[in-house]
Amino acid sequence: MSNAIRILLPVIPLVLFASLATAQTRYPPDTVVAERGGAVVTMRDVDAAMLTVPQRMRANVMNNPKRIEELIDRLLINRQVAMEARAAKLDEGDTYKQAVVQQEDRLLTEMQLTALRTSMDIGDVETLARERYMVNPDAYALPGATSARHILIDTKNRSDEEAKKLAESVHAKSVAGEYFVGRVKQYSDDTSKASNDGLIPGADSDSMDPAFAEAVKQLKSPGDISPVVKSRFGYHVILLVERVPPRPRRPDQVKEKIVSELENSMRDARVKEHVDQLKGQEIKATPDVVASLRSRYLPEGTSPDPKIPGTR
Repeated sequence: MSNAIRILLPVIPLVLFASLATAQTRYPPDTVVAERGGAVVTMRDVDAAMLTVPQRMRANVMNNPKRIEELIDRLLINRQVAMEARAAKLDEGDTYKQAVVQQEDRLLTEMQLTALRTSMDIGDVETLARERYMVNPDAYALPGATSARHILIDTKNRSDEEAKKLAESVHAKSVAGEYFVGRVKQYSDDTSKASNDGLIPGADSDSMDPAFAEAVKQLKSPGDISPVVKSRFGYHVILLVERVPPRPRRPDQVKEKIVSELENSMRDARVKEHVDQLKGQEIKATPDVVASLRSRYLPEGTSPDPKIPGTR
């Protein structure tokens, strides 16, 4: 970023946070925000750049000095390069003018779909939220927590048979009452044992090896030890350390979350339905004109490959 923008922008956090009165000032659209190399960015430019951000999110997006700096820099460099393009008369061709129309179409599409999503009436969502909670309150419980220690006997430096035999020996010592952490330090090939003594939080989570996680789930009480378990890493002996069950939450504790989920999914579905209706209208096209697009951008004198891309 140029020195000019860095000189200008350090005052932005002061403008935003120094005083409430200053922060709440609403400047006219023509107010100059920043200049660089003859390019000028006004409040109207910033407002236009924010049109594609949902209105409910704009305050949060812009309540960040770094984002403001990045936005101003982007608007300035776009305008600076565009000034060079205009000087080179790149904006005078009919194709450019049509591309501008298409950009306008894209922007208007985003604005219209955002407006549809925001303004549509989706009815009494709170009643539906209560019904959803009652159908499956467990889905909104605070998740439980499971931790376990393990001893890993890997197969990198020994055969599978040797690893299994050693794991069974370690298992026998563990169930006989020998100090499990001592067995971890003595036998485990897990390199993280030096810092965690074999302890694994979330030992039955989906992020774990499936065979390992399933073996942990079979352990009922802290202190229970699994049979020898084989995973993609080798053989394990697992000790359950703690299992905290999920904790239910009252309807009022999850109401806001469920309502938000329902509103978003319903609005998304309605917008998709509207777009699908538009897509479902009949397309009228001229086959020969459409087919000619295959060769339209080829060098003069060449023919398109008779094999259509993406087909056999």
